[in-house]
Amino acid sequence: MSVQTPPAFGISRFIPSSMRYGQFRYYWLALLTGVTGHQMLFQFTLGWLMFQLTGDEGYLGYLGLAIALPALALNLVGGVLADRLEPKVLVATAQSASATVVVGLAVLVMLERVEPWHILLAAFIAGVGQAFDQPSRASIFPRLVDREHIVNAVAMESVVWNGVRVLAPALAGMVIARLSIETSMLISAASFYVLAAVMSILRLRERPPAHGGVMQQIGEAFRYIGRNPIFLYVMLMTFCNSLFGISYILLMPSLAEKWLMVGAERVGWLLGAAGAGAIVGNWIIGSVPSNSPRGLLILFGAMLYGICLILFAVAAWLGHYWISMGILFVGGINFSLYLVGGLSALQELVPDNIRGRVMGLYGATWSLGPLGMAQAGFVARYLGAPVAVGIGAVVVLLVAVLIFVFRSDLRNFRGRQPEPAAEPARR
Repeated sequence: MSVQTPPAFGISRFIPSSMRYGQFRYYWLALLTGVTGHQMLFQFTLGWLMFQLTGDEGYLGYLGLAIALPALALNLVGGVLADRLEPKVLVATAQSASATVVVGLAVLVMLERVEPWHILLAAFIAGVGQAFDQPSRASIFPRLVDREHIVNAVAMESVVWNGVRVLAPALAGMVIARLSIETSMLISAASFYVLAAVMSILRLRERPPAHGGVMQQIGEAFRYIGRNPIFLYVMLMTFCNSLFGISYILLMPSLAEKWLMVGAERVGWLLGAAGAGAIVGNWIIGSVPSNSPRGLLILFGAMLYGICLILFAVAAWLGHYWISMGILFVGGINFSLYLVGGLSALQELVPDNIRGRVMGLYGATWSLGPLGMAQAGFVARYLGAPVAVGIGAVVVLLVAVLIFVFRSDLRNFRGRQPEPAAEPARR
């Protein structure tokens, strides 16, 4: 049995269907707060602080490793716990722990006692927290709406992640330029505490907990993905994006100072252009009919994103700030088309009782983002940041072209009618 959303009259016709669920609205607003702080911290503030202390792109690589390795190693364990336990408790615990660590690091900055190893240790602890946070969050929001509205809920959640992903660094840049680095860090910590508090009081649709041994449950997740090749292709594309496609964000401190010749505030606005494009892309995904050729949308979005990154690398090499901004806006649109399109396909297809483990594996591909920061940082050290961005862009483009040419499963994917939810969603 499923709960129908209220009839849409007047202005409510323009409200996304998932936002008509009260519990999802609370979740979305809390996520907006927490992700803003998360992206301020991990996509800009920590990298800016490390670069100011060392002046070496290689240390940006070490920072990426410190975040990525624990998240990558523990993400599947986090997915198992998300299916066995109550995921909202796991999210609240992970967010609270991360916030406390960030407060401690901010105090060291205020006392002028911070050293690179302090930043690396804080990043490592935060990476452990992400391993338990990400799969739990991915299993929460589909239980706040009926299954026929999951694609819309994915698009709304991705508005936060893909929009704030680059708008938040713009905010961090302004806060750092006008106030201080420690102020930016404390804002992030406060947002984590807010997200933890709201997660702890959400009312979720009931779902049976997973049973059996840990290895048995992990094996079940791998077998499920093996039976569904679309999952493999989407995860491969996300893997390539995390390792190669978002290096331009992670290298922004170097691109700003050495190539574009701008400070923290102006590079923040540059990233904001990509964020605005990502929001447009999310709106397109949320508006696409359920029977549309979504596989082609994903693949062409990936190809165009790779092309945009190549053009951005050239523009940055030549020091063209405004051209770079326009390219990143278009790139942001295509970024959302292929990544949000892929995520919505996974969330629509996966059943609730295995969602945490499957999304834990998917989240492991996202956890490679900081690892991509490491490889890009080392390439940038010897060849320059624009070259590192360009190499990553070629990989993203090549993988999308190969899947398009040789794999018809994703090319012909048009989605399917969602199964009804087992229990009604609470409002």
